[in-house]
Amino acid sequence: MKRILKKISSAVVVSAIVISTLAGCKSSTTDSVKEVTGNAGGSKKEIDAEGSFQDTDDLTIDYSTAVDPKGADIVDETFQPTPEEKSALATQMVGSKGQFDGMNIGFSQHRIAGSEWYEQLADFAKAEADYLGINLTIYDANDDMNQQIADVETLINLGMDSIIVNPYNSANVGLDNIIAADIPLTVVNQAVDFNSPFTFVSADVQDSGYKSGFELARYYDEKNGWKDEVKAFVLSSAPQEKESDLRRWGQVMGWTDYMLDKYGKNNLNIVAYQYYQWLPEPAMNATLDVLQANPDIDIIFSACDGGAQGVEAALEQVDKLGDILVCTIDGRKSVLEWIKDGDKGMVCDAFNDPRQMGKWAVYMAALQADGVSTPSTYYVMNDLVTTDNIDDYYDANSTY
Repeated sequence: MKRILKKISSAVVVSAIVISTLAGCKSSTTDSVKEVTGNAGGSKKEIDAEGSFQDTDDLTIDYSTAVDPKGADIVDETFQPTPEEKSALATQMVGSKGQFDGMNIGFSQHRIAGSEWYEQLADFAKAEADYLGINLTIYDANDDMNQQIADVETLINLGMDSIIVNPYNSANVGLDNIIAADIPLTVVNQAVDFNSPFTFVSADVQDSGYKSGFELARYYDEKNGWKDEVKAFVLSSAPQEKESDLRRWGQVMGWTDYMLDKYGKNNLNIVAYQYYQWLPEPAMNATLDVLQANPDIDIIFSACDGGAQGVEAALEQVDKLGDILVCTIDGRKSVLEWIKDGDKGMVCDAFNDPRQMGKWAVYMAALQADGVSTPSTYYVMNDLVTTDNIDDYYDANSTY
C-alpha cells in the first residue's frame, strides 16, 4: 500500500483532562541501547530505573471508553478530531480496537530509562499500539545522538510503515532519510526545524510558558502589589534546544505582558540564568549557587517539573521554602500536590502530558501509514493548574 503524508497548515489543538507529566524532565542513564518490540494483544510494559521493560498489569487504560473517530479509514481524507477525542482522558485510547491490525511502526526515542516522563510516553505509545493491533518497535538511544541516527536508519531498513521520532536536542537525527524513503514521519515532544512534511505531536509549550508566567505575575501582584524591581532566576533546561527556548520565552513574556497591561511598565530583573539539562539534581545545585550570590531573589521560572523539584529541594535547604514564588510546566502529580498544599511557593503548573503525546503519536503515525492526511501540528491539552483551580485537576489516585 502506498503511504501518503500531507502537510496541513492549520494547527489542531486537542483539549483533554489529564493528570501530570514530567515534560522532558529527565534523569541520567548509562544503560546500553535497548530494542523493545510490542505486539498487538501483548501485556503492557513499562521501563524500570535500570532501563528494562517489565510486565505490568496495573497500567490503567480505559479501553471501554476508547474514542472511535469517524471517517478515519477513508484513504486521503484529512483527519479532524471529534469533540469526544478532544476531551478524552489520558487513559482513554483513541481509534477502534484492532483498527490497524498487523501494521508495523517504529519509534526512536532519544532516551527512556531513568525518566518517568519518557517512561510514560513509551508506556502509552505501547498501550495505544496494542489497542490498535500495531506492532510497535521502540529504540532507546540513551541520549546518544549518533546512536539515535543509527536507530532511525535501522527502522528505515526494517521497512516500517511509519516512524515516530523524539529527537535528541532538536537535531535532525536522520529525519530527512525517513522522508527520502517515503515513510510517513511523526515527531513527538521535541520541536525541530525541519522543512519536509511531517506531523508534530506535542503541547504548545510557548503558550504553556506564557500562561504560567502570566499567572506568576498575577499571583505576585495580588500578594505584594507593585514593586519597582522583582528579581528573577530563570532556570532553563538545555542550550540550543528549541523546546527549552520556547518555554523560557513564554514564561518571561507572560510576566511582562501582565505588568505592561496593568501598570504600563515592567519590573522584571533577571539576575541569574542557568541550565539544568532537565534534571532535578543539577536544578537544585544551580538554584543553591544562584541563591548564595543573590539571596534576595523573589521569583523563579522553572522550565519543567524536574527543575521545579530541584528548586524546591534547594529552597528547603536554605529555609526559603514558600518565600520565593515558582512557576513551572508539566503537571506532574507531586508538583500539583505542592500547589494544593499552598505553603511551598509553587504558584502554577501547565500540563505537558506524556501519556497524551504517546498515544496520539502512535495514532497519527498509523493514520498516515493508512493514507489519511494528518495535521502538521497536533497539540494536546496544556491547561494551567493554579491555586484557584487545583481541586479540579489534582487526582490523588493518579499514577503520574
